[in-house]
Amino acid sequence: MPSPLPTGKLSRGAVVGKAALRIGASQAKGYLKRRLGSSEQEEAQQNQTHEETAQILIDALGHLKGVSVKIAQQVALGMPFLPPAYLEKISQSFSRVPPINRALIRKIIRQELGANPEAVFDTFESEPFGAASLGQVHRASYEGQMLAVKVQYPGIAKSIDADMGMLRFALTRFAKGQNVDHLMDEISGRLREEVNYESEADNTRYFREHLDMADIVIPKIYESVSTAKILSTQFLEGMHFDTFMQSAPPQELRDHYAQLIFDSFFVSLYRLRQIHADPNPGNFLFMKERKLGMIDFGCVKRIDEVFLQQFNTLHLSLIDQIDEEEIVHQYVQMRMIDEAPMEEMLSFYREVIRPLDQLYIEIFRGDYYDFGGDADFAKRGFDAIIAVQQKQRHTVHKLNEEYIFLDRTLLGYYAMFERMGARIDTRFAVGMMREFE
Repeated sequence: MPSPLPTGKLSRGAVVGKAALRIGASQAKGYLKRRLGSSEQEEAQQNQTHEETAQILIDALGHLKGVSVKIAQQVALGMPFLPPAYLEKISQSFSRVPPINRALIRKIIRQELGANPEAVFDTFESEPFGAASLGQVHRASYEGQMLAVKVQYPGIAKSIDADMGMLRFALTRFAKGQNVDHLMDEISGRLREEVNYESEADNTRYFREHLDMADIVIPKIYESVSTAKILSTQFLEGMHFDTFMQSAPPQELRDHYAQLIFDSFFVSLYRLRQIHADPNPGNFLFMKERKLGMIDFGCVKRIDEVFLQQFNTLHLSLIDQIDEEEIVHQYVQMRMIDEAPMEEMLSFYREVIRPLDQLYIEIFRGDYYDFGGDADFAKRGFDAIIAVQQKQRHTVHKLNEEYIFLDRTLLGYYAMFERMGARIDTRFAVGMMREFE
Protein backbone atom coordinates (compact mmCIF):
# COMPACT_ATOMS: atom_id res chain seq x y z
CA MET A 1 0.00 0.00 0.00
CA PRO A 2 1.46 3.43 -0.92
CA SER A 3 2.48 5.71 1.89
CA PRO A 4 -0.08 8.41 2.75
CA LEU A 5 0.30 11.91 1.42
CA PRO A 6 1.66 14.12 4.24
CA THR A 7 -0.80 17.02 4.39
CA GLY A 8 -0.17 18.61 7.78
CA LYS A 9 2.16 21.56 8.21
CA LEU A 10 4.32 19.65 10.70
CA SER A 11 4.52 16.44 8.66
CA ARG A 12 5.45 18.24 5.42
CA GLY A 13 7.74 20.57 7.35
CA ALA A 14 9.61 17.57 8.73
CA VAL A 15 10.25 16.26 5.20
CA VAL A 16 11.38 19.69 4.01
CA GLY A 17 13.61 20.23 7.05
CA LYS A 18 15.28 16.86 6.68
CA ALA A 19 15.91 17.50 2.97
CA ALA A 20 17.39 20.95 3.72
CA LEU A 21 19.78 19.46 6.29
CA ARG A 22 20.88 16.75 3.88
CA ILE A 23 21.41 19.29 1.09
CA GLY A 24 23.46 21.49 3.42
CA ALA A 25 25.61 18.55 4.51
CA SER A 26 26.17 17.47 0.90
CA GLN A 27 27.13 20.99 -0.14
CA ALA A 28 29.58 21.33 2.79
CA LYS A 29 31.18 17.97 2.07
CA GLY A 30 31.53 18.81 -1.62
CA TYR A 31 33.06 22.21 -0.87
CA LEU A 32 35.70 20.63 1.39
CA LYS A 33 36.62 18.01 -1.20
CA ARG A 34 36.89 20.66 -3.93
CA ARG A 35 39.24 22.74 -1.79
CA LEU A 36 41.51 19.73 -1.24
CA GLY A 37 41.46 18.38 -4.79
CA SER A 38 43.01 19.35 -8.12
CA SER A 39 41.26 21.51 -10.71
CA GLU A 40 40.26 18.37 -12.64
CA GLN A 41 38.86 16.81 -9.49
CA GLU A 42 37.01 20.04 -8.65
CA GLU A 43 34.69 19.81 -11.65
CA ALA A 44 34.02 16.11 -11.04
CA GLN A 45 33.26 16.82 -7.40
CA GLN A 46 30.91 19.66 -8.34
CA ASN A 47 28.99 17.32 -10.63
CA GLN A 48 28.83 14.71 -7.88
CA THR A 49 27.45 17.31 -5.45
CA HIS A 50 24.77 18.27 -7.98
CA GLU A 51 23.87 14.59 -8.37
CA GLU A 52 23.57 14.14 -4.62
CA THR A 53 21.51 17.30 -4.17
CA ALA A 54 19.19 16.31 -7.01
CA GLN A 55 18.70 12.85 -5.50
CA ILE A 56 17.86 14.37 -2.11
CA LEU A 57 15.22 16.48 -3.84
CA ILE A 58 13.78 13.46 -5.65
CA ASP A 59 13.60 11.51 -2.37
CA ALA A 60 11.80 14.41 -0.68
CA LEU A 61 9.42 14.79 -3.62
CA GLY A 62 8.61 11.11 -3.36
CA HIS A 63 7.41 11.70 0.20
CA LEU A 64 5.65 15.00 -0.45
CA LYS A 65 4.01 13.91 -3.72
CA GLY A 66 1.51 16.12 -5.50
CA VAL A 67 2.39 19.77 -5.59
CA SER A 68 6.14 19.29 -5.12
CA VAL A 69 6.29 17.15 -8.23
CA LYS A 70 4.41 19.84 -10.13
CA ILE A 71 6.76 22.53 -8.82
CA ALA A 72 9.73 20.46 -9.91
CA GLN A 73 8.28 20.08 -13.40
CA GLN A 74 7.65 23.81 -13.66
CA VAL A 75 11.19 24.55 -12.47
CA ALA A 76 12.67 22.16 -15.03
CA LEU A 77 10.71 23.90 -17.79
CA GLY A 78 11.19 27.46 -16.58
CA MET A 79 14.83 27.30 -15.49
CA PRO A 80 16.71 25.29 -18.11
CA PHE A 81 19.98 26.94 -17.03
CA LEU A 82 20.11 24.52 -14.09
CA PRO A 83 22.71 21.72 -14.12
CA PRO A 84 21.87 18.62 -16.18
CA ALA A 85 21.94 16.50 -13.00
CA TYR A 86 18.87 18.29 -11.66
CA LEU A 87 16.99 18.25 -14.97
CA GLU A 88 17.67 14.55 -15.52
CA LYS A 89 16.67 13.57 -11.99
CA ILE A 90 13.56 15.71 -11.94
CA SER A 91 12.33 14.18 -15.19
CA GLN A 92 12.13 10.87 -13.32
CA SER A 93 9.50 12.31 -10.96
CA PHE A 94 6.96 13.21 -13.65
CA SER A 95 4.93 10.01 -13.30
CA ARG A 96 5.91 8.73 -9.87
CA VAL A 97 3.02 10.00 -7.80
CA PRO A 98 1.23 6.95 -6.30
CA PRO A 99 -2.58 6.69 -6.46
CA ILE A 100 -4.90 7.86 -3.69
CA ASN A 101 -6.50 4.86 -2.02
CA ARG A 102 -10.17 4.07 -2.72
CA ALA A 103 -11.46 5.03 0.72
CA LEU A 104 -9.92 8.48 0.47
CA ILE A 105 -11.32 9.00 -3.03
CA ARG A 106 -14.81 8.17 -1.74
CA LYS A 107 -14.33 10.56 1.18
CA ILE A 108 -13.22 13.43 -1.08
CA ILE A 109 -16.18 12.94 -3.46
CA ARG A 110 -18.59 12.70 -0.52
CA GLN A 111 -17.23 15.93 0.98
CA GLU A 112 -17.26 17.79 -2.32
CA LEU A 113 -20.42 16.47 -4.01
CA GLY A 114 -22.50 15.43 -0.99
CA ALA A 115 -22.70 11.69 -1.66
CA ASN A 116 -20.60 8.62 -2.47
CA PRO A 117 -19.45 8.16 -6.09
CA GLU A 118 -22.08 5.52 -6.92
CA ALA A 119 -24.84 7.91 -5.81
CA VAL A 120 -23.48 10.87 -7.77
CA PHE A 121 -22.47 9.16 -11.03
CA ASP A 122 -24.19 6.46 -13.06
CA THR A 123 -20.91 4.50 -12.90
CA PHE A 124 -17.54 5.33 -11.34
CA GLU A 125 -14.30 3.37 -11.77
CA SER A 126 -12.40 3.39 -8.48
CA GLU A 127 -9.09 2.61 -10.21
CA PRO A 128 -7.66 5.75 -11.84
CA PHE A 129 -6.87 5.58 -15.54
CA GLY A 130 -4.59 8.59 -15.49
CA ALA A 131 -2.38 10.61 -13.19
CA ALA A 132 -2.21 14.36 -12.83
CA SER A 133 0.58 15.91 -10.81
CA LEU A 134 -1.97 17.50 -8.48
CA GLY A 135 -4.44 14.63 -8.50
CA GLN A 136 -5.64 11.61 -10.45
CA VAL A 137 -8.28 10.90 -13.08
CA HIS A 138 -11.12 8.37 -12.97
CA ARG A 139 -13.48 7.24 -15.71
CA ALA A 140 -17.19 7.67 -14.92
CA SER A 141 -20.54 7.99 -16.66
CA TYR A 142 -23.11 10.68 -15.98
CA GLU A 143 -26.40 11.46 -17.71
CA GLY A 144 -25.46 9.00 -20.47
CA GLN A 145 -22.06 10.58 -21.14
CA MET A 146 -18.58 9.25 -20.43
CA LEU A 147 -16.59 11.56 -18.16
CA ALA A 148 -13.02 12.00 -16.98
CA VAL A 149 -13.22 12.94 -13.28
CA LYS A 150 -10.09 14.56 -11.86
CA VAL A 151 -9.81 14.36 -8.08
CA GLN A 152 -7.28 16.56 -6.30
CA TYR A 153 -4.88 15.27 -3.67
CA PRO A 154 -6.03 16.39 -0.20
CA GLY A 155 -4.12 19.24 1.42
CA ILE A 156 -2.39 20.25 -1.80
CA ALA A 157 -3.26 23.95 -1.68
CA LYS A 158 -1.96 24.31 1.88
CA SER A 159 1.38 22.72 1.01
CA ILE A 160 2.56 25.15 -1.69
CA ASP A 161 4.49 27.56 0.57
CA ALA A 162 6.43 24.85 2.42
CA ASP A 163 7.24 22.96 -0.75
CA MET A 164 8.28 26.09 -2.62
CA GLY A 165 10.57 26.88 0.30
CA MET A 166 12.41 23.59 -0.08
CA LEU A 167 12.83 24.02 -3.84
CA ARG A 168 13.95 27.63 -3.40
CA PHE A 169 16.56 26.56 -0.84
CA ALA A 170 17.97 23.92 -3.17
CA LEU A 171 17.85 26.05 -6.31
CA THR A 172 19.91 28.85 -4.82
CA ARG A 173 22.67 26.25 -4.63
CA PHE A 174 22.10 24.85 -8.10
CA ALA A 175 21.88 28.34 -9.62
CA LYS A 176 25.13 29.51 -8.04
CA GLY A 177 23.52 32.17 -5.88
CA GLN A 178 21.59 33.85 -8.70
CA ASN A 179 18.35 35.65 -8.00
CA VAL A 180 15.67 33.12 -8.92
CA ASP A 181 13.01 34.65 -6.66
CA HIS A 182 11.00 36.28 -9.44
CA LEU A 183 10.89 33.04 -11.44
CA MET A 184 9.86 31.07 -8.35
CA ASP A 185 7.17 33.66 -7.59
CA GLU A 186 5.82 33.28 -11.13
CA ILE A 187 5.71 29.49 -10.73
CA SER A 188 4.02 29.88 -7.34
CA GLY A 189 1.35 32.09 -8.89
CA ARG A 190 0.62 29.57 -11.62
CA LEU A 191 0.42 26.75 -9.06
CA ARG A 192 -2.12 28.62 -6.97
CA GLU A 193 -4.27 28.84 -10.07
CA GLU A 194 -3.80 25.15 -10.84
CA VAL A 195 -4.95 23.93 -7.43
CA ASN A 196 -8.28 25.67 -8.00
CA TYR A 197 -10.23 23.41 -10.34
CA GLU A 198 -12.93 26.08 -10.67
CA SER A 199 -10.31 28.27 -12.33
CA GLU A 200 -9.26 25.40 -14.58
CA ALA A 201 -12.92 24.84 -15.51
CA ASP A 202 -13.22 28.53 -16.47
CA ASN A 203 -10.05 28.27 -18.57
CA THR A 204 -11.30 25.13 -20.31
CA ARG A 205 -14.67 26.69 -21.10
CA TYR A 206 -12.97 29.81 -22.45
CA PHE A 207 -10.66 27.89 -24.80
CA ARG A 208 -13.50 25.57 -25.88
CA GLU A 209 -15.59 28.61 -26.85
CA HIS A 210 -12.89 30.81 -28.37
CA LEU A 211 -10.09 28.64 -29.82
CA ASP A 212 -11.70 28.39 -33.24
CA MET A 213 -9.70 25.63 -34.93
CA ALA A 214 -11.65 22.92 -36.71
CA ASP A 215 -9.41 19.94 -35.88
CA ILE A 216 -8.86 20.76 -32.19
CA VAL A 217 -11.23 19.27 -29.61
CA ILE A 218 -11.49 20.70 -26.07
CA PRO A 219 -13.66 18.78 -23.60
CA LYS A 220 -16.95 20.04 -22.21
CA ILE A 221 -17.12 20.84 -18.48
CA TYR A 222 -19.89 19.26 -16.37
CA GLU A 223 -20.50 21.96 -13.77
CA SER A 224 -23.01 20.02 -11.65
CA VAL A 225 -20.34 17.44 -10.73
CA SER A 226 -17.38 19.81 -10.51
CA THR A 227 -16.02 21.80 -7.57
CA ALA A 228 -12.78 23.51 -6.56
CA LYS A 229 -11.29 20.03 -5.92
CA ILE A 230 -13.13 17.85 -8.44
CA LEU A 231 -13.23 18.52 -12.18
CA SER A 232 -15.54 16.47 -14.38
CA THR A 233 -15.08 16.80 -18.12
CA GLN A 234 -16.16 15.05 -21.28
CA PHE A 235 -14.04 11.91 -21.81
CA LEU A 236 -12.00 12.20 -25.00
CA GLU A 237 -11.02 8.98 -26.74
CA GLY A 238 -7.53 9.13 -28.18
CA MET A 239 -3.93 8.01 -27.99
CA HIS A 240 -1.42 9.62 -25.67
CA PHE A 241 1.82 10.83 -27.21
CA ASP A 242 3.97 7.76 -26.52
CA THR A 243 1.27 5.38 -27.78
CA PHE A 244 0.79 7.51 -30.88
CA MET A 245 4.51 7.44 -31.65
CA GLN A 246 4.72 3.68 -31.01
CA SER A 247 1.99 3.18 -33.64
CA ALA A 248 4.50 4.28 -36.32
CA PRO A 249 2.31 7.05 -37.77
CA PRO A 250 3.15 8.21 -41.31
CA GLN A 251 5.13 11.40 -41.81
CA GLU A 252 2.12 13.30 -43.12
CA LEU A 253 0.11 12.53 -39.98
CA ARG A 254 2.94 13.50 -37.65
CA ASP A 255 3.33 16.78 -39.55
CA HIS A 256 -0.42 17.39 -39.33
CA TYR A 257 -0.60 17.03 -35.55
CA ALA A 258 2.57 19.03 -34.95
CA GLN A 259 1.20 21.79 -37.16
CA LEU A 260 -2.01 21.89 -35.12
CA ILE A 261 -0.04 22.30 -31.88
CA PHE A 262 2.22 24.94 -33.41
CA ASP A 263 -0.59 26.99 -34.95
CA SER A 264 -2.77 26.72 -31.84
CA PHE A 265 -0.02 28.40 -29.82
CA PHE A 266 -0.01 31.46 -32.09
CA VAL A 267 -3.80 31.63 -32.40
CA SER A 268 -4.02 31.55 -28.60
CA LEU A 269 -1.29 34.15 -28.22
CA TYR A 270 -2.45 36.70 -30.78
CA ARG A 271 -6.23 36.26 -30.79
CA LEU A 272 -6.97 35.16 -27.23
CA ARG A 273 -4.03 36.89 -25.48
CA GLN A 274 -3.49 33.77 -23.37
CA ILE A 275 -1.74 30.46 -23.89
CA HIS A 276 -1.93 26.92 -22.60
CA ALA A 277 1.41 27.25 -20.79
CA ASP A 278 2.15 23.62 -19.89
CA PRO A 279 3.89 22.05 -22.93
CA ASN A 280 3.57 18.51 -21.58
CA PRO A 281 2.94 15.82 -24.25
CA GLY A 282 0.38 14.34 -21.82
CA ASN A 283 -1.87 17.33 -22.44
CA PHE A 284 -2.63 16.19 -25.98
CA LEU A 285 -4.73 13.29 -27.26
CA PHE A 286 -4.27 12.04 -30.82
CA MET A 287 -7.82 11.23 -31.90
CA LYS A 288 -9.54 9.66 -34.89
CA GLU A 289 -10.31 11.66 -38.01
CA ARG A 290 -7.11 13.68 -37.55
CA LYS A 291 -8.51 15.49 -34.51
CA LEU A 292 -6.29 16.67 -31.66
CA GLY A 293 -7.63 16.74 -28.11
CA MET A 294 -6.30 19.44 -25.77
CA ILE A 295 -6.75 18.83 -22.03
CA ASP A 296 -5.57 20.13 -18.64
CA PHE A 297 -5.98 23.91 -18.73
CA GLY A 298 -4.78 24.44 -15.17
CA CYS A 299 -1.70 26.35 -16.28
CA VAL A 300 -2.85 29.20 -18.51
CA LYS A 301 -0.76 32.33 -18.96
CA ARG A 302 -2.56 35.58 -19.75
CA ILE A 303 -0.39 37.92 -21.79
CA ASP A 304 -0.15 41.64 -21.12
CA GLU A 305 -1.04 43.67 -24.22
CA VAL A 306 1.94 46.04 -23.93
CA PHE A 307 4.36 43.14 -23.48
CA LEU A 308 2.86 41.27 -26.44
CA GLN A 309 3.41 44.29 -28.67
CA GLN A 310 7.05 44.49 -27.55
CA PHE A 311 7.52 40.72 -27.93
CA ASN A 312 6.01 40.76 -31.41
CA THR A 313 8.05 43.76 -32.58
CA LEU A 314 11.23 42.13 -31.29
CA HIS A 315 10.62 38.83 -33.05
CA LEU A 316 9.74 40.49 -36.34
CA SER A 317 12.88 42.61 -36.02
CA LEU A 318 14.92 39.45 -35.53
CA ILE A 319 13.25 37.72 -38.47
CA ASP A 320 13.89 40.77 -40.66
CA GLN A 321 17.48 41.02 -39.34
CA ILE A 322 17.36 44.71 -38.50
CA ASP A 323 20.25 46.65 -36.94
CA GLU A 324 21.59 45.28 -33.66
CA GLU A 325 21.42 48.65 -31.92
CA GLU A 326 17.66 48.74 -32.50
CA ILE A 327 17.39 45.18 -31.16
CA VAL A 328 19.27 46.27 -28.05
CA HIS A 329 16.86 49.18 -27.50
CA GLN A 330 13.95 46.76 -27.71
CA TYR A 331 15.52 44.50 -25.07
CA VAL A 332 15.99 47.56 -22.84
CA GLN A 333 12.26 48.27 -23.17
CA MET A 334 11.55 44.69 -22.07
CA ARG A 335 13.81 45.13 -19.02
CA MET A 336 16.20 42.41 -20.20
CA ILE A 337 19.16 44.73 -20.76
CA ASP A 338 20.07 47.49 -18.31
CA GLU A 339 20.40 51.00 -19.73
CA ALA A 340 24.11 51.79 -20.30
CA PRO A 341 26.42 53.18 -23.01
CA MET A 342 25.64 51.47 -26.32
CA GLU A 343 28.98 49.64 -26.53
CA GLU A 344 28.35 48.06 -23.13
CA MET A 345 24.82 47.07 -24.06
CA LEU A 346 25.94 45.65 -27.41
CA SER A 347 28.66 43.65 -25.70
CA PHE A 348 26.17 42.21 -23.21
CA TYR A 349 23.67 41.47 -25.99
CA ARG A 350 26.22 39.71 -28.20
CA GLU A 351 27.62 37.59 -25.39
CA VAL A 352 24.49 36.74 -23.43
CA ILE A 353 21.28 37.21 -25.39
CA ARG A 354 22.07 36.89 -29.10
CA PRO A 355 23.00 33.19 -28.98
CA LEU A 356 19.57 32.53 -27.49
CA ASP A 357 17.42 34.79 -29.65
CA GLN A 358 19.11 33.53 -32.82
CA LEU A 359 18.20 30.02 -31.76
CA TYR A 360 14.55 30.94 -31.08
CA ILE A 361 14.21 32.79 -34.37
CA GLU A 362 15.90 30.05 -36.41
CA ILE A 363 12.53 28.32 -36.76
CA PHE A 364 11.14 31.31 -38.68
CA ARG A 365 14.00 31.98 -41.10
CA GLY A 366 12.22 30.12 -43.90
CA ASP A 367 8.69 29.06 -44.78
CA TYR A 368 9.28 25.60 -43.31
CA TYR A 369 11.35 24.08 -40.55
CA ASP A 370 12.23 20.40 -40.53
CA PHE A 371 12.66 19.08 -36.99
CA GLY A 372 13.31 15.65 -38.48
CA GLY A 373 16.38 17.03 -40.21
CA ASP A 374 17.49 18.87 -37.05
CA ALA A 375 17.08 16.37 -34.26
CA ASP A 376 19.31 18.25 -31.84
CA PHE A 377 17.48 21.59 -31.76
CA ALA A 378 16.44 21.22 -28.10
CA LYS A 379 19.94 20.09 -27.14
CA ARG A 380 21.46 23.11 -28.89
CA GLY A 381 19.04 25.32 -27.01
CA PHE A 382 20.00 23.76 -23.71
CA ASP A 383 23.72 24.01 -24.53
CA ALA A 384 23.32 27.70 -25.43
CA ILE A 385 21.63 28.42 -22.11
CA ILE A 386 24.33 26.53 -20.20
CA ALA A 387 27.00 28.52 -22.06
CA VAL A 388 25.31 31.75 -20.95
CA GLN A 389 25.21 30.43 -17.41
CA GLN A 390 28.93 29.74 -17.45
CA LYS A 391 29.77 33.20 -18.83
CA GLN A 392 27.35 35.32 -16.82
CA ARG A 393 26.38 34.51 -13.25
CA HIS A 394 24.12 37.48 -12.63
CA THR A 395 21.75 37.63 -15.60
CA VAL A 396 18.86 35.40 -14.59
CA HIS A 397 17.14 38.20 -12.68
CA LYS A 398 16.90 40.16 -15.94
CA LEU A 399 14.81 37.57 -17.73
CA ASN A 400 11.30 38.91 -18.25
CA GLU A 401 8.77 36.49 -16.71
CA GLU A 402 6.35 36.81 -19.63
CA TYR A 403 9.20 36.16 -22.07
CA ILE A 404 10.27 33.09 -20.10
CA PHE A 405 6.80 31.54 -20.17
CA LEU A 406 6.30 32.10 -23.88
CA ASP A 407 9.71 30.81 -24.90
CA ARG A 408 9.73 27.87 -22.52
CA THR A 409 6.31 26.82 -23.88
CA LEU A 410 7.57 26.99 -27.45
CA LEU A 411 10.74 25.08 -26.57
CA GLY A 412 8.61 22.41 -24.92
CA TYR A 413 6.63 22.03 -28.13
CA TYR A 414 9.81 21.99 -30.21
CA ALA A 415 11.11 19.09 -28.11
CA MET A 416 7.90 17.22 -29.00
CA PHE A 417 8.31 18.04 -32.69
CA GLU A 418 11.84 16.65 -32.61
CA ARG A 419 10.56 13.36 -31.26
CA MET A 420 7.89 13.38 -33.97
CA GLY A 421 10.44 14.23 -36.69
CA ALA A 422 7.88 16.78 -37.88
CA ARG A 423 8.13 19.39 -40.62
CA ILE A 424 6.42 22.68 -39.70
CA ASP A 425 4.99 25.37 -42.00
CA THR A 426 5.80 28.69 -40.29
CA ARG A 427 3.98 31.02 -42.70
CA PHE A 428 0.71 31.14 -40.77
CA ALA A 429 2.50 32.05 -37.51
CA VAL A 430 4.61 34.77 -39.16
CA GLY A 431 1.51 36.07 -40.89
CA MET A 432 -0.19 36.47 -37.50
CA MET A 433 2.84 38.37 -36.23
CA ARG A 434 2.71 40.78 -39.17
CA GLU A 435 -1.05 41.30 -38.82
CA PHE A 436 -0.55 42.21 -35.18
CA GLU A 437 2.27 44.66 -35.96
